[in-house]
Amino acid sequence: MGADFSRVRQNPLFDYAGVELKQGGVLLDADANELVAIVDRRLRALASDTLGRASVSSTTPDAFRITVLAGALQIGRGRLYVDGLLAENHGAASADPAKRAYDDLMAEPAFADPLAYGAQPYLPGPPALPAAGRHLVYLDVWNRELTHLEQPDLVEPAVGVESSSRVQTVWQVRVLADDAGAATTCGTADADVPGWAATIAPSTGVLSTDTFDVAPSDDPCELPPTGGYRGLENQLYRVEIHAPGLPGSGATFKWSRENASVGSRVASVVSGTELELATLGRDDVLRVNTGDWVEIVDDMREFSQAAGELRRVTVDDASQRITFAPALPAAMLPANFPDSAFPAARNLRVRRWDQKGLVFRTDPSGKPVQVQDLDAAGSTGAIKVPAAGTSLLLENGVTVAFDSTGAAGLKAGDYWVFAARTADASVERLDRATPRGVHHHFARLGIWDAGAGTVTDCRHPWPPQGGGQGCGCTQCVSPESHASGQLTIQAAVDKVRDTGGTVCLHAGQYALKEPVRISGARSIRIAGQGPATTIAAPGTAFVIERSAAIALSALTVFSLGRASAISVRTAFGLALRELAVAVFGNSDFHGAAVALSGAVLDASIENSLLLATDGVRALDDPDEQAPKMLLAAALRICDNVFLCSGAAVRLDGAVAHAYDTCVAGNHVIGTRDAGLSTLGSALPGASVRMTGNHVDARGPGIRCALGGAWIADNRLHATPDANRALAGAGIALTAGADESGLDAAHVLANQIDGFPDAGVSVDAPVRNLLVKLNVVEQCGNGIVMTGAASAASVSIENNQLRDIGRRADATAAAGAAAATVAVGAATTIGIGVTRAAAATVAGNTLRRIGLDATAAPLIAGIVTYSVQRPRIGGNEIVEVGPLENFGGTAAGISIRAPYSQAEVHHNHVERDAQFNDTRSDTAWFALSIDEPQLDGNDALSRLARFTALRVDARRTLVLSGDQAFVSAVNAGTAVDPATGAAVAAPGASASVLGNVFVARGRTPAVDVTASGDVLFGENRCELRASAGSAVRLSAPAAIVNANRVSGGQESISVPNPKALVTAIGNITTRNIAAPLRPEMGPLNLIG
Repeated sequence: MGADFSRVRQNPLFDYAGVELKQGGVLLDADANELVAIVDRRLRALASDTLGRASVSSTTPDAFRITVLAGALQIGRGRLYVDGLLAENHGAASADPAKRAYDDLMAEPAFADPLAYGAQPYLPGPPALPAAGRHLVYLDVWNRELTHLEQPDLVEPAVGVESSSRVQTVWQVRVLADDAGAATTCGTADADVPGWAATIAPSTGVLSTDTFDVAPSDDPCELPPTGGYRGLENQLYRVEIHAPGLPGSGATFKWSRENASVGSRVASVVSGTELELATLGRDDVLRVNTGDWVEIVDDMREFSQAAGELRRVTVDDASQRITFAPALPAAMLPANFPDSAFPAARNLRVRRWDQKGLVFRTDPSGKPVQVQDLDAAGSTGAIKVPAAGTSLLLENGVTVAFDSTGAAGLKAGDYWVFAARTADASVERLDRATPRGVHHHFARLGIWDAGAGTVTDCRHPWPPQGGGQGCGCTQCVSPESHASGQLTIQAAVDKVRDTGGTVCLHAGQYALKEPVRISGARSIRIAGQGPATTIAAPGTAFVIERSAAIALSALTVFSLGRASAISVRTAFGLALRELAVAVFGNSDFHGAAVALSGAVLDASIENSLLLATDGVRALDDPDEQAPKMLLAAALRICDNVFLCSGAAVRLDGAVAHAYDTCVAGNHVIGTRDAGLSTLGSALPGASVRMTGNHVDARGPGIRCALGGAWIADNRLHATPDANRALAGAGIALTAGADESGLDAAHVLANQIDGFPDAGVSVDAPVRNLLVKLNVVEQCGNGIVMTGAASAASVSIENNQLRDIGRRADATAAAGAAAATVAVGAATTIGIGVTRAAAATVAGNTLRRIGLDATAAPLIAGIVTYSVQRPRIGGNEIVEVGPLENFGGTAAGISIRAPYSQAEVHHNHVERDAQFNDTRSDTAWFALSIDEPQLDGNDALSRLARFTALRVDARRTLVLSGDQAFVSAVNAGTAVDPATGAAVAAPGASASVLGNVFVARGRTPAVDVTASGDVLFGENRCELRASAGSAVRLSAPAAIVNANRVSGGQESISVPNPKALVTAIGNITTRNIAAPLRPEMGPLNLIG
């Protein structure tokens, strides 16, 4: 309610410091009010510059602290400064002497208990509280004009009239209706808190005033039209927004020439359309008359920040009653009529506005143009705010024009005042002036989790904590300040969120009800005192999102596992160092120590101890409000100790790697799902380095599905688990998000032992594969490619494999049943290559392969399947298969069709480590090269679960486990250049040179089948205790020279009677059964 002022003068641009009275001078109300305004501005500026935008004094540390009692909010008593305005909660009023207090600082009475949300003095009938979700609790503070109409005791009984008005600071604690979401913290930017930016947005309306020359009326008392203000009285005009909106889009206003000071309290509510007033006015001018528009309002309407009800009234002077239509809303009426207590309790009042009749706009022609008739039927009494650029006439030449500088527009209650003077016909000019009021000021009090019943304190204490800690700490938090709420970890982070800085945590224990959120921050370091600084949380302790240059160091974090202890959701430049993180999960809660999601660029996790289900995990729990993918660029996980039941590093699922991902120098203990797992996808040019790690696992060791993989210098050991059987490989290259497989992979210089599936298992396509310098011991298989694998080029060199197919702590049956490779379940393979264009297996040492695998259908030192150009050389393969007889097939080297050119050279293959001539019925080959033929019964070749069926000269159908494909060898069509006729494709050829083969079994030591040429030379072959052929070469052409062959009923056999065979310089113990020309007999020796 406006007061009866002559003028409002104070202009802050003049920098006035005070008002001085002159001797004998006239003292105006405007002078005294200007002094009040000058002092008020000075105090508000001083408080804001010293205390900040919103601060709680240490003399009342609980001021406006939000707590929860029986599901309802409680507001702590005390003083809080918001933009320099003092908001003071005096506590819950009580007649109980025990709940009354005395404030000795201010020397005044006070109340002891906090105030209930529903009992706020300036928010009668507050909105209902939300039942669920996380919501921002905030304080709204503003100044309001207070007259005897709002507070009747301002009337001095001795004089019977109001002598002066007041300015009152009122406040409301409100709850933002929008759910803040799990990511919102006290420091979250205004624009990122749902609904907050719109709530605190100030009015963008502006007003300009001017004058307009209009034709005078016929009233002889009117001044002649000389321009300017044409009224007879000095006035203070007030223009106030009634309905909010943008100019020309729904906003309305009302105006008064008396600053809206003419009004009355309601003495009685006679009916919904009739009110009895305490007075009709002071005199014939300053009163309510018939035809006037009045605003009917009470405290409920004012404090709900809504306008009152405008009604055009009819006045009965005798009864001091006004009547109107339509009736007032039910919320503004008592239950029964008449009622005088109801209006008194709610300060029901009316105030007169002076708009009426026709409303005109100015026009360049000089003649006003009618735009509205307020006396028309259905009129609400409010004037529509026109579009920008339109000036409306109020009266007596006074014009106003509205505009908006932003999208917020005009708000209900915005008002402007300007003076009009008759002496100089002037109107106080406003040039796009912002509203003089009402200005709301806001402060965040807390974030309330309605479901959990917890509140995160967002208040800022004064004086701020810190100091005395040197320049290394921007904010210092102690366990005491955190527990009391004076300076929590969250509050300290919020203070440095925009400027950057270091938050130091003293030694002690810190309990978190909600995670510390570092959101939209830059250059923040949170440092503790090592193990002496412990942080306990029910779930997540730290959430880092959309932030840059963030570091956590020297902290101990305990979590109950409801969510990951540290959740990173998009960060650039992240450092987690010297942390000890323990997540105590169970079957329901299995949070990770660190969860990464979003875009995580240049992040390092180093020198930390992580105890959790998973140490570092890609993607947070599904119920967390975190991104559902991870882009990891230049990620480093180095020199940590992981004690994890799931996986130490699990970068699986929707994960993309850019640049270099480095996992190095870590010690992993006790993992069951995988030690280190990277099963995402790699962007072009990306690489992953997994080097120098020590993995002591109870399941798989390293799993990788990324191209550019460099897996080197790791120590991988499988430890038995008494609760379940071991499974998995030491190193597995497998398919991840990119089903096309890996571009290139290097597996170098690793030490691997104890894994039941394999030491190194390749389970996905790899374009270029290098496996070198590895030591593999006591694993179910050695280095193998499975049925899903393929490669363009494979190089397996200088590896050492021992005790494959057996474990020092497992039975032979358990070891034999462990693996699944290309040829099927339960096979035991030292080195196995499948579906490669070219493969080199050289310089490897294989000892004790499948000694205990008596139930295996196949045991082999080196085996290739569907490799077009296998090259096997310089390998030492000793002790392959059980010493006694067994029902499967064993081979030192086995090459299975289809192939085009096979090279086997300078290998040493021997079944027994010591001389043994015991007869054996086992199918044991030192070398087996097999190719199905087009004619006869040899079109099908089968070994364990591997089957090859020759379709035609170029194509072979291959069935390998659950894989089926057609392999084309020499697929191009050959043409005779002379005749142009098609030429038959050359058959598969084999070269066996300079090898040592020592076999013992019922099958030949060397069995080679080829559809092309076979070159067999300079080999030493021995078949012990067997009546079959020592060497069998099935090919259309064979060159056999300079071999030493012993044992067998036939030393060398070429069963094809049409074969072209040359045999020169061989020494055998038995004859050579081959279609040789007679002259070649003397060129070979038997002996």
